[in-house]
Amino acid sequence: MSPFHARRDRRLGRVLAVIALAATMLVGLFVTSASACSCFPGGEGSKYQRAQHVFEGLVISETLVAGDPEETRDDKRRYLVLRLHSYKGSAPILVNVETYVETATCGTKLIVWEKYVVFATGDPSDFVIETGLCSGNRLAEYGPPITVDPPTTTTTPPPTTTTTGPLPTALGAVAPSPCAVA
Repeated sequence: MSPFHARRDRRLGRVLAVIALAATMLVGLFVTSASACSCFPGGEGSKYQRAQHVFEGLVISETLVAGDPEETRDDKRRYLVLRLHSYKGSAPILVNVETYVETATCGTKLIVWEKYVVFATGDPSDFVIETGLCSGNRLAEYGPPITVDPPTTTTTPPPTTTTTGPLPTALGAVAPSPCAVA
């Protein structure tokens, strides 16, 4: 191989390395970390037990509470809710219920002028409590909250019964029981 070809190959290799490095840096600029909401297992009874406040309420309004302008995942929705019936806790009659906007950060969406059973946490003294996608909020039309989860079932074989008397056979004859004492 001539010295001209060797220099050209080295130069081409360097150019390709610089392009690859620049592409890697650009990908790093535009790709953000992924986040996802992860909920505790359990049904509505478990969610009732974890919540500090559980109540039926009518959503009156929705406003956006902007967080850091550089970060959209910290934006919150604030719902003004009229508490109609309290099941647990001490939420005020008019309470602000906050949740994250993004479902990836466990935010939930409520609809204005709909009644919900709200599961929330937080100190209500400032008239603001928090809820989320995993909290258990649902439309109130399905009734009051379930306060305990049903017991878990395990599959166990049915109990066996033994007889000590004679057993009928397929032809109608009577055979002695295998459990009978001779």
